[in-house]
Amino acid sequence: MGSFERFKTKTHFNSLKRLVGVTALAALAVKLLTIALATAAGGGTPLDLLARVPASVADLGAALLVFEVLRSRRPLQLAARSAILVAVSPVLFVASGLHGDRVGVAVALLLLAIHLLIDRDAPLVAGITLAIASRVEPMALLAAPVAMAAVAAGGDGQEPADGRATRSRMVHFGGALAGALFAAWVPTLAWDWDSLAPAPSAGIVPGGLGPGWVLARSLDQGLAGWLLGSGRPLVLAAAVVPAVIWVRRRPRRVYAAVGLVLLVPLALGPAWSPRDLVWPAVFGYLGDARWASIYAVVAGATLLWTSTWWGNGLPWHGGVDPATVPSGAVAGLGLVTWVVLGTWVVLGWRTVAVEASAKAQAAAVPGAVAGAVDNLAHVSSPSVNGSAPANGSTLANGDSAQANGSAPVSGGVPVEQGTSPSRGSLSLPK
Repeated sequence: MGSFERFKTKTHFNSLKRLVGVTALAALAVKLLTIALATAAGGGTPLDLLARVPASVADLGAALLVFEVLRSRRPLQLAARSAILVAVSPVLFVASGLHGDRVGVAVALLLLAIHLLIDRDAPLVAGITLAIASRVEPMALLAAPVAMAAVAAGGDGQEPADGRATRSRMVHFGGALAGALFAAWVPTLAWDWDSLAPAPSAGIVPGGLGPGWVLARSLDQGLAGWLLGSGRPLVLAAAVVPAVIWVRRRPRRVYAAVGLVLLVPLALGPAWSPRDLVWPAVFGYLGDARWASIYAVVAGATLLWTSTWWGNGLPWHGGVDPATVPSGAVAGLGLVTWVVLGTWVVLGWRTVAVEASAKAQAAAVPGAVAGAVDNLAHVSSPSVNGSAPANGSTLANGDSAQANGSAPVSGGVPVEQGTSPSRGSLSLPK
């Protein structure tokens, strides 16, 4: 690439980065202005405004991080488009701006932790950041096994064969996470047990939205009650296990796998609160931007309507008993949101199955091809001094280098353009 092409590429990148930054700052300004007007109209105090600032700023950081993560994995236009869609997401606007919910802060910290671990090779800081995110919202800890599996599989750009370096990263990340969790939770466990107890009005039901009213009119009975009670570990396992398998087969899919972890408990849960809708809103754009946009529109409408129905008007900080079974438009919007969530999860599981089986076939077929070619070479043209034949050499990783100008064989999976066939490396989808 010549100097002029490099100049054009750098200029294009800077312009898109500037566009993302300006759009995210404009969205933050609109959000804060709306909060100020809603607070003034509702007779609130400046503290009500300040309480909503951290979540709104966290959304700004999440949008910038989405662009930073995607710019090395996707075309720049797609990275900028996804970051802008995160910045103007209706879900984040209602949850973080109008309600000031701390889930947005936890999601931004979780994204930062994965970015530090995978892209910045900073396992110590990543472990501490993930511990802080889990202290804000404990559900963030579900991403820890996925992150560890990604490091073990080489998702941070290191070769999995480098066992010492991999173990060192895992030990640093796990040690920092455990130490930070201990430091964060011990004071609460030692001196403030009551902070871990549920709110008196919450009962045993996490929220009134979702398909629970279809499964059982009373949310503490039938299948809904089982999923909320003794079946909860199976729901969490259905979220974590496929994601771990995914990153073991496709280490570069770690961000999408974390998004799947955050999506499954919401889709399989029979009842959830409006604040839970924030979890897949950011990481969804790191997996499938189309479904993430559909979800943002549907979930944003559900959040806005629910805030008006459950709240006491601007600034919408009132509410009703979370165990209340919704009806009318709220029930319809909740059911549509659940259908979108369920379809998205099914597509995610299908992707995991397809890519895992493709990886297994790609790992098995080249070895068989290499063995057949090697046997043929020994029959037709014996090697000199015991060296492997030039037209059928077997590489260290089990792939076979192709000779005579033929295209590299990868078990039916084409090698990425520009990848040297001599390395025998498979192109992993980004």
